Amino acid sequence: MVDRFRTETIAFDTADVAAVVREMESLADRGDGLGWINIGPGLRDDQIERLPTPTVLGRWFSGRGPAVPMATWTPPREGRGSSQPIVGVEHGAGPKALDRLSDAGAPLPAGWHKVQDHAKNGIVVHPAAGASHDEVLGWLLSACWALCPIDIEDHWLAEVHRPA
Repeated sequence: MVDRFRTETIAFDTADVAAVVREMESLADRGDGLGWINIGPGLRDDQIERLPTPTVLGRWFSGRGPAVPMATWTPPREGRGSSQPIVGVEHGAGPKALDRLSDAGAPLPAGWHKVQDHAKNGIVVHPAAGASHDEVLGWLLSACWALCPIDIEDHWLAEVHRPA
């Protein structure tokens, strides 16, 4: 079977998000809503070792998502309602994560619309009309940082999935 998407990983930090923003622009400019970008902290081996190791049964019955948060950005699809992307954060912080983010200084920006805030399935939101890619990426990084159960550095990985 032919892979329908090409994947590229971009390492970056908050001082230089230009490469990721360019990919967001490129996918959005297509107008077809295809592709996505997953973003998460780039962890060192010693950080990975500090993460709780879930059991098979724990993963199956747990009411929480993964310990390390992962953000996802999907481009808008022209002609389908909103011209804004859909963004989400999968996390293991439990219920009412948006309240936790607000307490941590990373509230949902004004004009953004909550679609879901679920303990296991994560947060899904629609950014406000006119929100820039920089603003959306900044909020996603802040959310991941605030919901991560271990201390992390400003080192991120973006996995870009482009239609082939």
